[in-house]
Amino acid sequence: MCKTVVYLFVYGGPMDKRFRDYLRHFEKLDFDVISEEEIWEEREALELRLTQIHQEMTRLLIPMSAFLICTCIFLAAALSGFIIWDFIGAGVTALVALFLANKYKQLSDMAKKLCVYVDKLTMR
Repeated sequence: MCKTVVYLFVYGGPMDKRFRDYLRHFEKLDFDVISEEEIWEEREALELRLTQIHQEMTRLLIPMSAFLICTCIFLAAALSGFIIWDFIGAGVTALVALFLANKYKQLSDMAKKLCVYVDKLTMR
């Protein structure tokens, strides 16, 4: 889990920049002029990128679910005993789960945008 969080903090910025560059590349691409071979290459590269995004989404979904379960456990313990440390633990784990959910949503939006270009390449 710690590895995933460190990965998101360290590589979050460059990943967004690479994604924007990749989208810019597809916006400049003229779908009427390129050959079938170039379409095949672009589509393969795009599907590989989508696979990487889906793998990262799965890597985020597992710890996010674990933190949500921990939040529920801490909250149940806090409400049964009214101990402040349990409320703090529930709050911290909820914030981490919220952070991971935000990253998951960003990756989901990236995948949706890339799927549009897969459809454009397929329809040609």
